[in-house]
Amino acid sequence: MTHQGAQQPTLGIDIGGTKTHAILLSASGQVLAQRVRPTEVGTDGVIAAALAAADDCLGSTGLVRSDLACVGVGIPGQVDHRTGEVRTAVNLGIERLDLGARLSSEFGVPVSVDNDVKAAALGAAAHLGIGDLSYLNVGTGVAAATLAEGRLVRGPGNLAGEIGHIPVAPGGVRCVCGQLGCLEAVVGGGRIAARLAPLAPAVTLPTLVAAAAAGDPDAVAEAGVISAGIATAVQLLVLTQGSALVVLGGGVIHTCVGLVDLVRRELAARANGSDFLASVDLAGRVAELPSDYPVAAIGAAMVARADAEAAAPASLG
Repeated sequence: MTHQGAQQPTLGIDIGGTKTHAILLSASGQVLAQRVRPTEVGTDGVIAAALAAADDCLGSTGLVRSDLACVGVGIPGQVDHRTGEVRTAVNLGIERLDLGARLSSEFGVPVSVDNDVKAAALGAAAHLGIGDLSYLNVGTGVAAATLAEGRLVRGPGNLAGEIGHIPVAPGGVRCVCGQLGCLEAVVGGGRIAARLAPLAPAVTLPTLVAAAAAGDPDAVAEAGVISAGIATAVQLLVLTQGSALVVLGGGVIHTCVGLVDLVRRELAARANGSDFLASVDLAGRVAELPSDYPVAAIGAAMVARADAEAAAPASLG
């Protein structure tokens, strides 16, 4: 017996620091449409961009909001996935927002909200067909999410995975969270762009690894900083979560061609000086998804479907 809405499409919305990506999935999981809008900062702007991306997506297929079974949203910050409330999404200018309720009233269907990286972990696991991994997002912000036996590791307040705000460079630059030398302040996209600005146009993020390979000293230094920072994040995830696989994603990873190889080399170099790290094989645990796979948006849709399936038995009476 199928519950109402089982054959209707699901919409997934990934709200990132710079872009909002909506994707429409059929009941069988086929991608029907996807659209991207620039993210707008602030509570009203975030909601406006999400609705615009959703309507673009629906309009391209001739559907309207009421045709949806449910909607899933992934967004940075501290997210209460049970209530849909978002807090301290600093890169989006949000202190507190009841996003689930606001969007549910707009769509007229159930809306599930989760942290964007946790949603992406579900999307990565589905793509790879495994249930034990960590997903590390390196974009405007830096965060991770871990799946153990197919279940997300959440912790109190859904806080698990906010490794971007672990200080790794004591005395370094101030992070948006207020601390000094956070991982995000080292390898977050905004900080990287600021450091590369004086080097452009000779060295940009897409050309960084090639410029370093050609011997440009500034490129060599910057590539070393970034790869070492990401390698530290991988090491943290494997040693604290026991992750069999660490999947790298996000704008920095996809834009900086060759960066993942540099991360693997950095991890291999660390293993050369440590029998313990050599036994762990950190470099062998690093994976990367295709850059055109919308992992976070698909994961957001999966969040909504999981919630709908969990609620179905109670609604059947």
